[in-house]
Amino acid sequence: MDIGVQLIVWGERNRSDRAGVLAEVAQAGFTAVEMSPQPDPDQASEDLKRNGLRVVAGHANTRTLEADLDNHLRWLQRHDAHLLACSGRDLPTSAQYREVARRLDAAGARCREHGVTLCYHNHAHEIVHDMFGLGYILRETDPQNVKLNIDTYWVARGGQDPAGVIRLLGDRVGYLHLKDMLADGSFGEVGAGTLDWPAIRAAAEGAGVRICVVEQDRTVRTPLESSTMSRRFLRTHWSA
Repeated sequence: MDIGVQLIVWGERNRSDRAGVLAEVAQAGFTAVEMSPQPDPDQASEDLKRNGLRVVAGHANTRTLEADLDNHLRWLQRHDAHLLACSGRDLPTSAQYREVARRLDAAGARCREHGVTLCYHNHAHEIVHDMFGLGYILRETDPQNVKLNIDTYWVARGGQDPAGVIRLLGDRVGYLHLKDMLADGSFGEVGAGTLDWPAIRAAAEGAGVRICVVEQDRTVRTPLESSTMSRRFLRTHWSA
């Protein structure tokens, strides 16, 4: 199983000190990143290469998906990466979810033409009410065009069991975002909280998941400390 890291936990430093961030990513023990297109792609590619890092995925959002899609595809193709996560907003009506699904399906078809798999990234709002929102995404999109980027923390925050959801969705799962939930409900390093990581690993293997990305939105530690903790846990307990 391939393990990467999302750079979100480094916050503003991703814009002001990308070279330093990528050096810390490598120091934490990662060799892969989820990283969106950069304003200076040549220099960004050099920063990645210098730190022995490769891009495994990018991340978009539904509000700007169509406008940004070509740029994302160029970035992913440049780095021989094949996954694009896309996250959405909390939508109150089925009609709005259907419209988002229509747009995702069209964008996913374009991604397929370029060898990229579009994966819808869940938060808690797609999981609550018996996965009302996620259900529309699943039903209203072609499985060939849209897979899922399942986030373990947000599944649990929405009241469902991450391993159970992964088993239920099976081959609709394109890849995983890994973060733990602490006892107070906040974000935690993988292995530091309440989620059942042996069960999540078994479910991921059963679904044929090959890529997982650590994505801890915020931390009370330094980003380097948190990322190192998650990487060490996955190496020790997932042999990944």
